[in-house]
Amino acid sequence: MAVAALVVTPLTGANAPAAAADDTIVLPLETQPQIKRPTLDGIKRAAANQRGTLEAAVEAYVAETAATSPTAWANQPDGRASIPDVMVDDLSAVELDDLAALAKDTGTDFAETIDRHGWTSAYRKVAAELEEAFPQEFSGAVRAEDGSSAWFGFKNAIPEQAVALAKTLPAEVRLVGGRGFSEAELAEASENAHVAAMADPAVAGASTYYEIQTGVIHVSAELREAGMPQAERDAVRDRLASARTLSAGMKVEVEVSSLPASVPQDDYLRGGGYLTGCTAGFNLKYATTSTKRIGTAGHCGSTEFSTYTNHSADGGSTGVMEIWSHQGKWGDIGYYDTGGFTPTRTFYYDFSKKRYADSRSGMPAVGDTACKFGKISGRVCTSVRYRNVSVNSLRHMVISNSTDCASGDSGGPWYHGGMAMGIHQGLIRKSGDTFRCSFTPAYLYQNRNYDVWQR
Repeated sequence: MAVAALVVTPLTGANAPAAAADDTIVLPLETQPQIKRPTLDGIKRAAANQRGTLEAAVEAYVAETAATSPTAWANQPDGRASIPDVMVDDLSAVELDDLAALAKDTGTDFAETIDRHGWTSAYRKVAAELEEAFPQEFSGAVRAEDGSSAWFGFKNAIPEQAVALAKTLPAEVRLVGGRGFSEAELAEASENAHVAAMADPAVAGASTYYEIQTGVIHVSAELREAGMPQAERDAVRDRLASARTLSAGMKVEVEVSSLPASVPQDDYLRGGGYLTGCTAGFNLKYATTSTKRIGTAGHCGSTEFSTYTNHSADGGSTGVMEIWSHQGKWGDIGYYDTGGFTPTRTFYYDFSKKRYADSRSGMPAVGDTACKFGKISGRVCTSVRYRNVSVNSLRHMVISNSTDCASGDSGGPWYHGGMAMGIHQGLIRKSGDTFRCSFTPAYLYQNRNYDVWQR
């Protein structure tokens, strides 16, 4: 069965952006492109005619296409993965599988989830291109958690290139100029606030985040003395809130409490596979040699020797040795040797289910959809809430919207389709918020001349 190509058709109506007095350009949904997915529409009709679910109809289409397509399994050099290389219009089968999991985790209809989040890859590409093209001007990107819109900010005037790129996205887009600071400057101010908090004698630990759209820097400080009088607590808060920022548009807000800033998930629970006490992430390859390593979280390396175990569908285990671990300026990452096993470019994205790592992302954008696998909580799909977070000694962390992760998940893979995104760290708390699942971006392995081994 042939697979139709993606067609993006602009809607009729005025396409000229409307500039507001505060240097804001709004591209309404009705003036933005529509994504045409004729193959998916046909699958929907088939599901309705057969009174079945869209999930089952998509699975049937992928299986039928794979059975007759010479390319569906051809490029799988390390053995067959659980899902073939099949496209449904602009969406790969592995992306659709993630969207089905996201629909289940959020209690949303599958078709609605595709409509809301099926353009995430396009958003990510635009955000990355703008950050690369305007590093001193780009104030950041935020995609709404429900997938309804995107926001892009700029320190000064809105570049024409940004408007042109925004017009390619199938959603309402708001571009805001005159912010007075770039995201790089906001991140620098956040780092200054975090360093000041960690240096304060009354503080035992801290986590620091920033809100891209508001310019607010949040510091959650853990006090050394649990019973500190209120007047002294207020003095600590005022001290930390006075940290110097680089623009009047930035503000530091501080919460002081006795709660820990971070809870690493490494209590050595056995069961479900992978590494002793943790979950293995992506396999890594050295830049200039054929050397391979097992990537995981740095805090998982509290013992020199560990055991790697395959999922039950594959079986087998081997002893592995920690080679390097790090908790600091490159996040929370480490790696082991591969023991007696032959490494592959595949990873478990769910219990006993494998797919290939085909690419590796940079720093994820706010609103990016992402899934994680951990041996305790299993597969969870969510989206990015904060990026470039500092917590205690760790830097460049990413916080998701999900709270569904557990002890033993540490080190597991965060991904989108076949794209490697990060290594699971644990739970991190924002001031006034709950603990949320976090990860270290996988690109930070490049600081050791390693990268995710890709197909």
